[in-house]
This record gives sequence, C-alpha cells and structure tokens, in this order.
Amino acid sequence: MKKIIIILPRGESIKNFVYSGITDALREEYKIIFFSVVPNEDIKQYLATKCDEFFELEENHQKNKFANEILKILQIAHLNKLNSVTGNLKIVKDDLESKKSIKSNVVRKTRKFVASFFKSQKSLIKLTQKFESSNFNNPNVLDLENTLLELKPDLVFNTSHIHNSISLNLMYAVKKLKIKTATFLFSWDNLTSQGRMIPTYDIYFTWNDKIKKDLLSIYPSIKEESVFVTGTPQFDFHFDKNFIYTKEELYHFLKISLEKKIILYSTGMAYYTPKEHIIVEEIEKVLRKIDNNLQLVVRIYAKDDNTAYYKLRESNPNICIPNHFWELNHLTPTLKDIKLFNSLLNHCSIGINVASTVSLDLAVLNKPVINIAFNPPNENIYPNDYEKIYEFDHYKPIVKSEAISLVKNIDDLQNHIQKYLNDATYLEKERKKLVNSFFGDELTKDKKHTFVQIFNSILN
Repeated sequence: MKKIIIILPRGESIKNFVYSGITDALREEYKIIFFSVVPNEDIKQYLATKCDEFFELEENHQKNKFANEILKILQIAHLNKLNSVTGNLKIVKDDLESKKSIKSNVVRKTRKFVASFFKSQKSLIKLTQKFESSNFNNPNVLDLENTLLELKPDLVFNTSHIHNSISLNLMYAVKKLKIKTATFLFSWDNLTSQGRMIPTYDIYFTWNDKIKKDLLSIYPSIKEESVFVTGTPQFDFHFDKNFIYTKEELYHFLKISLEKKIILYSTGMAYYTPKEHIIVEEIEKVLRKIDNNLQLVVRIYAKDDNTAYYKLRESNPNICIPNHFWELNHLTPTLKDIKLFNSLLNHCSIGINVASTVSLDLAVLNKPVINIAFNPPNENIYPNDYEKIYEFDHYKPIVKSEAISLVKNIDDLQNHIQKYLNDATYLEKERKKLVNSFFGDELTKDKKHTFVQIFNSILN
C-alpha cells in the first residue's frame, strides 16, 4: 500500500481535512502518516486515531541568517512584481515600521535596493531555489531527512500552503530528497496578499477556476495540468445538520428571545480594520432606531486580541458577543465553535462585515450581505482605509457581482438594513449568480470523493 504524508500545519487544516472526513476517505486507499501541530492533548489523541503513524511538528523552525536575509529580499521583490493592492499596502506598512529607527530604515532601504534587481520571473525562481537550498543543511532538516528515508512516502501533501512556517524544515527535507509534493491553497486571498509561496510544489489544489488562473498568472512556471480545482471543505459544514443548532437551541445558548431577529456582525483582521469595535457600536445604534427586536450578535475574530469587544460586551448589554471556542494554540477551531458559527450563519437574518470571507459563507446560504465601506467615525487609521479594502484584488469580483450591499455611511447602512428586512429576496438572484460563478459545481460535490479521485490519478 502506498504512503501519503499529510502535513497539518495549522488548526484550520485539521478542520478542513480531518474533521471533514477527507483523510478518512484517503486512508481507505493509502497508508496515511500525519505530521501535525498539537493544539492540545485531546486533539493529539484524536488525530492519532485518524492515521497509521503520527509525528508532531516541532515548534522550532530553524533558519540560518543567510537564508533569512534572502527570504526578506525575495518577499520584497515578489510584492514589487505582483503589484497588488494588498501587497502594496504591506510595503507601505513595512516602510512606516522601518522608520522607527535609523538602523531599521537603512536595512529596509538596502533590502529594497537589492530586491530591485530581481524583476523577472526567471530571477525570482532562481532566488526562490537559492533560498530553499540554503536551508538544506540545517540540523533539523537533516534529522527529518533521515526520518523520510525510513518512511519512504510516495507523496507529501501540505494542507495549507501559507500557514506552514512550522512545517518548513520538513518541506526542505522533502524537496532535498525530491519526493513528490502537493498543497492546498488555503484561502482565496492568499496569492495576492501573503507574499511569495514558499516552497514550490508539484501539485496544487484550488478553490475555483479563478484562483487557478491567478496561480498560473503569478507563477507562470507552474504547468496547468498540475493544478486541480477541488472546491474547499470549509463551506461543507454549513449544510451538515450535525453542525447546526436548531433556532431554539441557538437562542437559548445566546440567551436572547425567540422573537428577535439576529443581525450577525463578523469582525475582521485588525491589521486591515483597526478600531472596528467602533463600527459595531454604530451598528447597534442604527438597529435600535429601526426595531428593538433586532439583536446584534458579534462573531469575534479568534486570531486577534479581542479585549475591546469584551469591554464592549460589559458596557453595552444590547450587543451579544459570545465567546469563540477556538483552541488558540495553533489557532484550532473546535467542533463546538464550528457548530456555533454554522448556526449563526443559518439562523441570522442579515450578515454584516468588512470584506470578509464570511460574505461568501452567507451567500452560499442565500443570506443578505452588507459590507461596511466607511472608516470608524473620528478615527485616524492611516494607512488603512475601509473603503480601499474593496479594491483588494481577490474581493473586486465580489463587489462587481453586485450581490452584496456596499454601504459608505451610516444613513446608507440604515437604509439597506431596512430594505432587507422588508424584502429578504432583495439581491437574491445576484447572490445565487455569485455563488454559481465562484464555486460552480464544486460547492455541492463530495470533497472526499474528489480528493480520493485526484490522488488516485496522481499515484496510480
């Protein structure tokens, strides 16, 4: 029986591929070996039952100074070549950060000068290869190389191409031994927002055809036949009744009256949306003007410091802000949290956010979506700008679809909330068209069957 090493470098990978049953389906065909983060002892024991061999990914990612310098220059050169809105914003933010001291400013300018010589795809590929090979003789890489020689895998599958710093030593050993590799492009925005893909792979799995086209455009050395459109497992949970509370169960958990309608606000990354809690307060004021039976429920972003929201919860009892139930070690969604999130999506009347993936979560369930395109009142958040977020490359098609309501001031927000409350079918055709164009048939396909079929074609 052939062997597949499956790398789980982040808690969300465990959700996407283990909780979803995809690794169970692969295990029926292949010997499965996990190299995984260990969020806690219970999850470790659970994962051990889901594979034939289990190895814990070591926290210590060893990277020599020379390789580290190459990487910093490579990422600047890549962002210059990419010329995306998010990439350019990152350059501006890093420039501002470097000005805090003379030394860091000089170092930053020197790196940018060196990076300016790497303008072509050919030079970027060579610099990427130089970075990868410069790590081949790190002691941890050599140890993992010996482990791989004993295991003799036929394929190594990294379930997140971007959240992989903890798995890099393993991937360098894999690359050194020239073992076949595959990876899943974790999110729809990562290609244009998260810097250069490190390392390169032989096989790629993408959410949809657009992401596939973006990948081939940004990395023209990748062959089209090496990229497979699979959809993403994360949306499948929304339709699984095992992961959805009844309305009565959800309202009891939230301690709100059944007569109320939930208006769900989902917070984003503070890196892009600072002072967002002020927006939440403004929304609550708007809801009170419209109808006291509207209940604002805030889904907080588990990956950020949520202190401001906890204070808001204490000071304003009209705003319901349930805890998230992530295991913060390795940012791992728990089964309880997945069920809470799915239930909020399924039972809300309207969803509001700032250019979030949650817009897609809502759209696949045919829920009205409002996007906030104005800054927190009376706050200087430069160089961020909520309205400019909608120019981000990955989100432009969502705005262009006209399936979501982009509101640019408080009055506009109030008008759109009332419009959806009066007519829940408003923009329904556009939402369905967006979902169909974005996901196609992949949304309803059995991902377990999809991945097994592709792995069979690759390995047999």
